[in-house]
Amino acid sequence: MRVASRVALGAQALLALALADAQAQSSEARLPTAVVTPSRIVQSIDDALPSTTVITRADIERWQSLDLAGTLTREAGVQFARAGGSGAAASLFVRGANSSQVLVLVDGVPLNTAVSGAASLGGIALDTVERIEISRGNLSSLYGSAAIGGVVQIFTRGAGAPGASLLAEGGQGRNFNGAASASADLGGLRLGASIGTRRSDQFSAIDAALIVPGPFAPGANPDVDANESTSGSVGATYRTQGGTLFTANVWGTTNRTDFDSTADGPAATHEERSTITAWNARMRSPLTFAWDSQLQVGEMKDSSRNSSSNPWSFNNGEFESTNRQASWTNEVAVNERVRAQLGVEHMQQRGGSTAFDPQFANVLTELKRNVTSAWGGVNGRTDRQLVQVNVRVDKYSDVGSATTGLVSYGYKLTPEWRAIAQVSNAFRAPSFSDLYYPFFGNPQLEPEKSRSGELGLHYVEGRTTLRAALYRTDTRDLIVYEPATQRAENVDSARATGAEVAASGRIGQWEWSGNLNVVRAVNAETNERLLRRAPYVINAALAYDAERWRAGVELSYVGPRDDLDINTFQRTELAAYALARIVGTWRVANGVALRARVENLTDEKYETVSGYNVQPRTAFVGVEFRL
Repeated sequence: MRVASRVALGAQALLALALADAQAQSSEARLPTAVVTPSRIVQSIDDALPSTTVITRADIERWQSLDLAGTLTREAGVQFARAGGSGAAASLFVRGANSSQVLVLVDGVPLNTAVSGAASLGGIALDTVERIEISRGNLSSLYGSAAIGGVVQIFTRGAGAPGASLLAEGGQGRNFNGAASASADLGGLRLGASIGTRRSDQFSAIDAALIVPGPFAPGANPDVDANESTSGSVGATYRTQGGTLFTANVWGTTNRTDFDSTADGPAATHEERSTITAWNARMRSPLTFAWDSQLQVGEMKDSSRNSSSNPWSFNNGEFESTNRQASWTNEVAVNERVRAQLGVEHMQQRGGSTAFDPQFANVLTELKRNVTSAWGGVNGRTDRQLVQVNVRVDKYSDVGSATTGLVSYGYKLTPEWRAIAQVSNAFRAPSFSDLYYPFFGNPQLEPEKSRSGELGLHYVEGRTTLRAALYRTDTRDLIVYEPATQRAENVDSARATGAEVAASGRIGQWEWSGNLNVVRAVNAETNERLLRRAPYVINAALAYDAERWRAGVELSYVGPRDDLDINTFQRTELAAYALARIVGTWRVANGVALRARVENLTDEKYETVSGYNVQPRTAFVGVEFRL
C-alpha cells in the first residue's frame, strides 16, 4: 500500500506541475515535432495516437548522452538490463515485453536478427544518431514480427544543415570518447558524415567476490574488462525540380568487449568482437497532386565472434545474421482530412551460428527464410476526432502466416485535452534458435501472438505536454522449453498490465520532464513476475539554460526485480536502486564549449543482472568545437 500511495502521489505531482507550467506558458508558441513511426505517415507528434516519444539530436547533445541503452531507459515504459559495462550484452524491455518482442529499426531496416529474434544494442553509441522515435504498444499491423511491446526507430546522422563539429572528452577509469561530424549543401545535393569512437577500461563485468565456486562454475576472472567501439554514418539527399527525393544512408558500428563467464574458471579471459552495418536507399516521388509513391531497399548485417582463452569452452562461437528488405509504399490524400496508404514488402533473413552445427564441430551453419508482406491503413480526422486503422498480412516461408490489425480513436475533449482508445494485436515469429538450436529447437513452432488494449489522455498547451496511458497486453503461445517433450513448445502465456504518465515543459530558462511507470508483467500460468522487469520506475530531469552556460540533473528510481541467481540459478530479488547524473556546459566562445558530467553521482551499488557490476561514479570533462 505504501508503494501504491507513493506512485499515486508521484502521478498527482507530475500532473499538477504540468498544469501549472501550462498556465504559466499558455501564450508561448511551440512547434510540434514531426514523427513517422506511429503510423508510417509523416504527422505531428500531437496527432499521433499510439504513444510516442522523440529523442532529438539536440536532446542527445544537451544531456551529453552517449549510450543507446542507457538513454532509452530514461523514457516512459522502457527498461533494460546489461551484463557488465559499456558494450556488454543488453536486454531491452518495453511495457514488460521481452527484447525479442521489441522491434528495433535503423533508417527503416530491422536490426532484430533471425538467429536470436532480438537486436544487439549493447555496443551502439549515439555519436552517429540524429533522432530516435519510440512508439509503444502492438504495432505489428505496421511493421510485422516482434512489434509487441513497441517499436524503437533510430534515424542516423546524414545530410543536415551545413556545418561541422568536433568533440573530445575523457573520464575516470581510462574512459575516452571522441566524435566528429560534417555536412555540406552542394546546390541540391546534401551530404553528411559522422564518426565516433570510445574506450572504457574501468571495472570487471562480474563481481568475482559474489561467485561461489562449484563443479560447473569454478569462478570468474576478477580482472578489469575493457570496451572499444567505433561507429560511423554517411548520408546523402537530392531533390529534383519535379519533387522526387532520393535518399541514401550507410551506418555501421564495431565493438570489442571483454566479458566474464563463471564456466571457465578465474584465470580464463573472454572477448567478443562484433560488427553491425545497415544501409538503405529510397526514392519518393509525387505521382499526382494527391499520390506519393516510395521505393526502398536496404540491408542489415550483424556478425559476432566470441572467444575464450580456454579452447574447449562453450563460450567459443560465431554468429552471423542478415536482413535484406525491399518495399513499395503508396500514400494517397483522399481529401484534406483522410490519408490512405498501401504497401508491399519482401525480406530475406539469413542467419548462421556455430551452435547450429549438428556435428558439434563448431562449424558455422547457415539458415534462411523469406517473408512477404502487405499492409494498408487509413488516417482520418475531423475538427474533434482522429482515427487510425491498419491491417497487415505477413507470410513466412517456414512458420506460416499472421494477420494483424490496429484501431485507434482520439476525441478532443477540449482544445488542450484528447482522450484515446486503442485495440490491436501483434505477433513474433520464432527465431532460428527457437526452431533449430540443438536439444531445444522445434521446427513445428508457431508464432507468439498478443492482443492489447489501451486508454490514454494527451494534453498540449503552449510548451507543456502530458501523456498518460493505461494498457493491458496478453501474449499466448510463448516459446519455452518443455521438459515433457524435451524441446521448445508454444505452451506459455504472459500478461502485462500497466500505467504510464509522462510530461515535459519549460518555464523561462528552466526546462523539466518526468515520467512515472507502473507495470505488472507476469507469467499468466504461474503468476510469477517476468525476470528483470521492475514493477515501478520513476524518471525526472531538470535543467537551467542560460545564454553562456547550461546545467542539468537527471534522477531515476527503479523498483526491485526478479532474476536468476548467478550461483544457484534460483529466483532471487535484485534490490531497488536510485541513480543521479549531472551535466554542465559552458560556452566559452562562439563555436567553443567546455562540458562536464558525472555518471552515478552517488556511487550507487546495484545490479541489473545478478552478479554483474555496473558503472561506479565517473566524472568526464571535454571540449567541443563547432563551425
